[in-house]
Amino acid sequence: MRAPLNGFQPQALEDARTTAGISRGDLSRAIGVDPTTIHNWETSRSNPQPDHLARAAEKLGIPLDHLIVVPEGSRTIADLRNLAGLTQKHVADRTGLSTTTIGRIERGEGSLSDSHTIALAEALRLEQRTIRDAFIRARNRPLPPR
Repeated sequence: MRAPLNGFQPQALEDARTTAGISRGDLSRAIGVDPTTIHNWETSRSNPQPDHLARAAEKLGIPLDHLIVVPEGSRTIADLRNLAGLTQKHVADRTGLSTTTIGRIERGEGSLSDSHTIALAEALRLEQRTIRDAFIRARNRPLPPR
C-alpha cells in the first residue's frame, strides 16, 4: 500500500466524479490507471500518487486542493509538492536534486540550504518564505509514539 497522502479526501473524489457524471472506468481511462485503482482510492484502500490525483482533478474540472485538504498554516514541503500535483521524482527533475535529498528535506532532516530553498521555490512556483516555513513545520513536528 502506498504511504498516506496527507489531506487526501476520498469522499470528495467520489462526490466530484459522480457529480460530473463520470464512471470510474471513464476516469481511469482518462488518467491512465485501472478502474479498480479509482475504487480503491475512493474507499481508502489505497492512496493516489499526486500526479495521478492532479490529472483526475483536471478531468473532473475541480482544483486539486478540493481533493487534498491541508490547512495553509500546517503544510510541509511534502504537502506543498502534493498540492502542486508532483511526485518527488518530478521535483528532482525540476531542481537537479536527488529524490533522497528531497525526501530528507520533506521530513525536516538535516538543513535547508539557500540553494535548495531557491530550487524548491522555483519548482513548486512558491515564495522562498513558504518553503522555509514548511521545512520548519516538518522539522518541528512531534516524534512518532514509541
